[in-house]
Amino acid sequence: ALHTPPMSQPPAPIHSDVDEATLASEPRQFRDHPVRRVGMRVEYDGTGFVGWQRQPGQSSVQGHIEAALLDLLGEPVSVDGGSRTDAGVHARDQRAAFTLNHPIRLGGLTKALNHRLPPQISVRDLQEKPLDHQPRFDNGGKIYVYRLREGLARRPMTDRHACRVPWALDLERLARASADLVGRHDFTSFAARDGSHHSAVRTLYGIEATVEPCGVLAIRFVGNAFLKHMIRNLAGTLIEVARGQRAADSMAALLAVRDRRKAGPTAPPHALELEATLPPGWQPAPRTGPGQLRDWAALAAELGAHGREPSST
Repeated sequence: ALHTPPMSQPPAPIHSDVDEATLASEPRQFRDHPVRRVGMRVEYDGTGFVGWQRQPGQSSVQGHIEAALLDLLGEPVSVDGGSRTDAGVHARDQRAAFTLNHPIRLGGLTKALNHRLPPQISVRDLQEKPLDHQPRFDNGGKIYVYRLREGLARRPMTDRHACRVPWALDLERLARASADLVGRHDFTSFAARDGSHHSAVRTLYGIEATVEPCGVLAIRFVGNAFLKHMIRNLAGTLIEVARGQRAADSMAALLAVRDRRKAGPTAPPHALELEATLPPGWQPAPRTGPGQLRDWAALAAELGAHGREPSST
């Protein structure tokens, strides 16, 4: 079985939930000031949260940011996210935006929000954006990473963000299977059956497996968009391939059958991280030769997802 560590208790809400009606109807105290649209990066440890999206009576990342804004500005502000990460999933580079009339400077706003947020959530790189900016659509795709660790013994510090598997994994088999998943496909076989998508067609630019410290295997998925549970279902299926339970050349047939029941299990959420958001209009550079590998981890760092500013070149 795939091992999931016990989840810690989520942070207590700062305020009672800010409901949709309040967000829509509350008058703004600074209505005479120009309307502003502010975009930002959000980083969070998803342990104990019900996910990004606000849910009544539950501890969500979106809900905590809105509660912090209410406490700071004295009026409710709705926050829009670029990705709806599931319960227990982490993010290093979630994009979000909100509209306000308050004249507060961005530097002061950053400090004030982080002061009010629980330690599991942090905001950075706040920027003025066009009023029609929507982080869900104003991006060129995303990089997600799913982490695995082979081993029988528990390693609590590592296993908090990696899925422990008690089997040997064959990385050559994993690479062969991954190659058939790259490209534009109908990913119905890997989509949650209760998803809200109208089309399951998505483009995967690449899948890359690298070994990180402490023997952690990081599998990066780079694509233009992802379906509900898509990466966790892909990860669960690739684990079956890597341990020899499923043929490495079976991915094309699995895509073609378009049946979720034929794919592998949904891997646990705690090992999944939204690592980077690609800029609008981004496209992968053409390969210079057959078999060339791209360093997607380096790309995530170049985009500033790890807290460093991206280079100007």
